[in-house]
Amino acid sequence: MSRNLVRCLFLLLFMSAKSFAQVSTYPGTWQMEYLSHSGKTLIKMELQIASAENHLLYPALLKLYCDSFNAAYELLLVKKNSRELGISKNKYPLLETPFSMGSSDLFLNGIFDNSKDLKGQSTLTLSRIQSKHRLVYLSDTLLPAKAQQATAMRLEKFLKEAEITLTKVNDQPWKSDDINGIISPSLSPAYFGLLDTIFLPTRDGILYITGTKKTDIVTIALNGQINSDRIAISKKAVTEDILLDTGLNLLVLFAENFGDEIPNKGKLNLEFANKKFNLDFGRKRDSAATFIIAPLYCEKDKGRGSYFSDYYPTGDAIKPLKENEKLLGSIVATAKQLVLAIWDDAVEDGDSISININGKWIEKGFPVKKKPQFITVTLQPGPNAITFVGDNLGSIPPNTSVLEIIDGKKRRSFMLATVPGEDNLINIFYDLKPE
Repeated sequence: MSRNLVRCLFLLLFMSAKSFAQVSTYPGTWQMEYLSHSGKTLIKMELQIASAENHLLYPALLKLYCDSFNAAYELLLVKKNSRELGISKNKYPLLETPFSMGSSDLFLNGIFDNSKDLKGQSTLTLSRIQSKHRLVYLSDTLLPAKAQQATAMRLEKFLKEAEITLTKVNDQPWKSDDINGIISPSLSPAYFGLLDTIFLPTRDGILYITGTKKTDIVTIALNGQINSDRIAISKKAVTEDILLDTGLNLLVLFAENFGDEIPNKGKLNLEFANKKFNLDFGRKRDSAATFIIAPLYCEKDKGRGSYFSDYYPTGDAIKPLKENEKLLGSIVATAKQLVLAIWDDAVEDGDSISININGKWIEKGFPVKKKPQFITVTLQPGPNAITFVGDNLGSIPPNTSVLEIIDGKKRRSFMLATVPGEDNLINIFYDLKPE
């Protein structure tokens, strides 16, 4: 009996270790070397992948070497399924010398497919998005000097046509101060396909897919799971229901092809109560992109009688925002005292904030912890202004936390993203009369 128990425990540990290994497959360094058809020119490529953010987003650094050419580019990879990573359209150049490749990095688009070679080593193989036409051309204004044009053309041909397979050489995640910039749209040096967070009033919504080209195909993934697989665009919109988790969700629209011409013109339209928005490959910045990512934040307890009414100030109550203020929302409260719950829903990294209500400080240097902490505030009749000031950036910028305002069963959640010099503001109107 004891032997069977030991065997069961060993099996469980083995399965857990295997699952963890699968989850942790991508972070590390991947490399390849490629000889041109002449057999004389060696091209080297290295991809360093950081640890995952929200289990889906992988900031990465791509290095490229050929003759005297030396370059390093930041990019974003996003998990599509258990073995595929989508590649961001943009690759932000940290270094390009002695010339620039211009838009040729767009040839390195599509997905990396994870598998093992004959020696059992992990590999990432590029699978480009297919089209009947060329994706981009080297701009005349970006052509290098005559002595370097041969190298530029070899690199372009390599990125466009070569079989690109990188082999993993170590498991050390890429670490850099730039990582948070890649996954934070407000701090990012370039657009990597990641939108700003969209706040939604309800968990349940409707999505429908439209487009102008029948040959286009798209896939929709929600929180790492395929929601709609390889949907062909048609004249009649494809409509489906969608249910989000409370808190942060990551919705990704993937382009499966470029059809008969560039780009994929698929559009994902979404409706959550009175909130409407869309993800559109027809927009210039997402043209010829592999994916668009929408972070969706859904508040809790949105049933009847469990939410605060919105506050719309009029007359003298309307006060212009200061240059350093960002208004998160305005609500109506019927209780003199409210509870503020504040916590860090990501990593506890030393963030601290200060809180001011109606010009008076109620907290200074308040540490934001992983576990919610509660502060009771007293309102004055009529308009109240609560200001949240970021004291620092913590070890992982920006200073972010979740705020939940509580009055019995009523709750309203906000995402605080405070940086020194930019304050978050919430207006609360205390109505003495019951709603």
